[in-house]
Amino acid sequence: MQKKALLALVLVMTMLLSGCALIQKDTAVDMATVIVRVNDQEFTKADVQYQVVNQLAYTAYIYSMYGMNYDATDEANIAETQQAVVDMMIESAVIDQKAAAAGMNVFTEEEQAEIDAQVEETWQENYDSVLNAYFAETELEGEELEQAVTAKCEELGYSRAVLTEQYSLEKASEKLYNATVASITVTDEELQADYDAKVESAKSSFESSPSNYGYAVNNGTAVYYRPAGYRMVKQILVKFSDEDQALVDEASSAFDAAASEQTTCQNTVTALGLDNVDALLAQVTVTLNPETGDVETSEAAFTAELTEDAAAAVKALAEANARFTYFETKLTEAEATAFANIDAEADAILADLEAGADWDTLMAEKTDDPGMQGDTITAKNGYAVCEDYIYFDDAFTAAAMGVAEVGQWSDKIPGAYGYYIIQYTSDVTEGPVALEEVSEDLTASLLSTKQSEHYEAQLQQWISEADVFTDMDALKN
Repeated sequence: MQKKALLALVLVMTMLLSGCALIQKDTAVDMATVIVRVNDQEFTKADVQYQVVNQLAYTAYIYSMYGMNYDATDEANIAETQQAVVDMMIESAVIDQKAAAAGMNVFTEEEQAEIDAQVEETWQENYDSVLNAYFAETELEGEELEQAVTAKCEELGYSRAVLTEQYSLEKASEKLYNATVASITVTDEELQADYDAKVESAKSSFESSPSNYGYAVNNGTAVYYRPAGYRMVKQILVKFSDEDQALVDEASSAFDAAASEQTTCQNTVTALGLDNVDALLAQVTVTLNPETGDVETSEAAFTAELTEDAAAAVKALAEANARFTYFETKLTEAEATAFANIDAEADAILADLEAGADWDTLMAEKTDDPGMQGDTITAKNGYAVCEDYIYFDDAFTAAAMGVAEVGQWSDKIPGAYGYYIIQYTSDVTEGPVALEEVSEDLTASLLSTKQSEHYEAQLQQWISEADVFTDMDALKN
């Protein structure tokens, strides 16, 4: 959905929520109706409706990005959003009031500098966005243009004053949160219990699906148990050229289509229950266009008496078989050319290794594998792989598991992207990961969860103790 469409939806929602029912009312008076009061802080119908309209429009926009429909005019969606906005306003008001009462809205020079920096960064982003959206074709220049853009920003609610209030409230809320959870800690017993639970869960997961371990390790996800059968490997990938890769991909796509057609035709013939299918196929003559693989002639002189459907099915299978062979040959030729063009490079790398070159140094210089480049965790530690690992090219997995000893490397192995040269770097020892290795991350995660739960409970208590008034019925009138 484009920006104009989003703005149009906002306009429609504004008319829907504040239009027809107000024809016989004084709009200004109606919009001044208090919908939410938290202690002495009030939110009017205009305040609530503004948030509701924008939330509905934003939700519809997000849905549209995923090709889904969200009806922002549906009464149930409107009611749900109204309640969510009111709840948010109550929660925010309680937090702001608690922070102010504790003096947390008074900032140190460092805190104020941080707020100011956030304001300026966001202001500039908003300014540039408004400039591009509303003034792309303007003839205004210099100070005149700047004043116009600034005025439009303020009209849209993007002023520095609004941003300063927003970031000041966020900073005060952050200080309140930190003060509220300051006493929360994680005990050794809690850490051990969480560790034991995660070890048991990981063990169960990896036993039922061994590839889960490799997937987690190779994506930098924390693991708590190491299953049997894994090793760590690194690779120097010598990629096909972009041109050769495109030709291989094109040939592979055509071959896959031919293979799918062949399977369909074979299933059709099998379902007919014909006898001596090979002999029948031998009685069909198929001629293909050598440039395109299209069938130019296909003749059949069946010696056996066949129904029309059976004859057509055998003829279609013969054509499919011919296309399969044709495109299989084309794919083989494309791959052979692509490999031939990188043979010398791969051979030079192997020669350097045999001459004693340091693997990691050479890999950093030569590999085309992004996972083996820079400071990535996989470049440092290698890939985790086992015999049945399903997330790598089968050729890579077979080669990785085929290297006999730690420290050794494979020959150049033809794969989906070029040649793989793989080093077996270490074994993975079966069993739980030591608590010491994961305690820091586990503690941080546990602490964050406990703090969040404690703060949420405290917030709900503050809300229950506050003098809160709401008039949801007034939103519907």
